[in-house]
Amino acid sequence: MLEKPIRRASGDGATPLVGILSNCASTQNRRRLAAVRRLVAREPHVFHFQFEDIRSIPEGLRLFADARVGLIVINGGDGTIQATLSSIINDNPFRTVPPLAILPGGRTNMIAADLGARGRPERVLRKLFRIVARGRLDRHLTERAIITLDVGDGAPPRAGLFFGTGGVVNGIEWCRRRIHPLRIPSALGHAISIAWLVLSALVGVRSSPLRADPQTIVPDDGRRLHGRFAVVVATTLDCLLLGLRPFGEDGTGGIKFSAIAFGRGPLWRAVIALALGRFSRGGMDGCHVGRADHIRIEGPVPVTLDGEIYRPCKGRPVVLHCPGNLSFVRL
Repeated sequence: MLEKPIRRASGDGATPLVGILSNCASTQNRRRLAAVRRLVAREPHVFHFQFEDIRSIPEGLRLFADARVGLIVINGGDGTIQATLSSIINDNPFRTVPPLAILPGGRTNMIAADLGARGRPERVLRKLFRIVARGRLDRHLTERAIITLDVGDGAPPRAGLFFGTGGVVNGIEWCRRRIHPLRIPSALGHAISIAWLVLSALVGVRSSPLRADPQTIVPDDGRRLHGRFAVVVATTLDCLLLGLRPFGEDGTGGIKFSAIAFGRGPLWRAVIALALGRFSRGGMDGCHVGRADHIRIEGPVPVTLDGEIYRPCKGRPVVLHCPGNLSFVRL
């Protein structure tokens, strides 16, 4: 179980020491990292750890723990966030985990957007520095449950905030092949991708990327869901791309999930319910929603955690678990 994060830790007894993890290879940072460096150079209470390889993240976190930082800023994409959360949970470098703030340093930046961090990374960082300097960090803290993922490969569990399977991974790979090379704005690219993927399934295209192999989903509420699923989502975020909320709210588990069967009927019902803001209520044929702390998924379908894609080991289930909460900064 994760310890409750500290509300403040400081380097001089007054101003919290801020530790920044910057992934130099992430999409936004290839263009904006110089501006972040200039801003950091003017701040006396900042420890900036820069890296090209996410395998360096544990080293950065150990340095932050030794320095007793009071705020960790993750400057990278969703994959960088996942690697950081995984190291925090598996390596346990902190006696108590400081609050985490996110800069939109990647391409998709879904997690950053959910926490209100939109725009250029240096502008978001400047706002964070003002909040810290004015002693208002506590007012911006919110909690998010963490999801750990075990794909049966013997590796330590990965940790993140958004999980997808069913046709979701096919959709992500289609978007990366067809939309990302166009270099259009991210929001427009996401809208085009979602519209095309859903339309291809609604009109009955058998080759639709949302068509996936059969799976069995077993949440800890006793249900056993089996079939072909166009969308399977499990998340602890408040909203996803384009502000969509395709998950259940009822229940007590930390993970909000949904499973939408592949087919015109379930997809039409899901689209209409999302448009009317009723999706979380459930009760739709072919659309399953709820909350859980533990979910087991059987089947050969690839899965994604915060944009990173994994293939399940043959004969082994994929297991999602919620070990507890961490504090994040909401802007």
